[in-house]
Amino acid sequence: MKIIFSKKSKKKKKTKNKKFLKRYWTALEPKSYVELMVAQAIKSQIKEASKNKEIELVGTLRQKDDGFVYVKIDDNFIDGIFPLIDDVDIKKPPYFDKDGIGAHISAITSDEIEDKEIKEIKEIGKELSFTFKEVYSTNPQGWDEMNRVWFVAVDIPELVKIRKRYGLPETYENKGHDFHITVAVRENK
Repeated sequence: MKIIFSKKSKKKKKTKNKKFLKRYWTALEPKSYVELMVAQAIKSQIKEASKNKEIELVGTLRQKDDGFVYVKIDDNFIDGIFPLIDDVDIKKPPYFDKDGIGAHISAITSDEIEDKEIKEIKEIGKELSFTFKEVYSTNPQGWDEMNRVWFVAVDIPELVKIRKRYGLPETYENKGHDFHITVAVRENK
């Protein structure tokens, strides 16, 4: 685990023995417990960072040509969180290349746009603020190419209001997913 900062000091710190600590805890505890400990450490660092007044937690609502609506956030967000995930064979999400949309929060799927016959999202270009809720990883249902995905769940109330305005459920795909930012993936081999 990396320690980004502490309350006592604003200097960046790095744990030199990160691999040793993970091996140590893995030997003492089941793997699921070790993963939980790592996730909790990342979560606490993100929560602490979100209290920092210098970090602006905003994104801009955008729409792709196929209708997909998303909140574009600074790619540095993923660049900052990605190194904290200490796992084997992880990569940045596949849409994080020069032609992809990069760091984002999915807002309205192109299927939802088509199903509701939405002609125009008037809020495109609007800045939306968000806060962190939790960090978690899962074996994603429906994303067969990946065997593990890491997310930062976010609270973005204005996006809920926008979805309701267009007759959509509070969360996308009507599956009860939290709004989130995908920060890392591990592909099936």
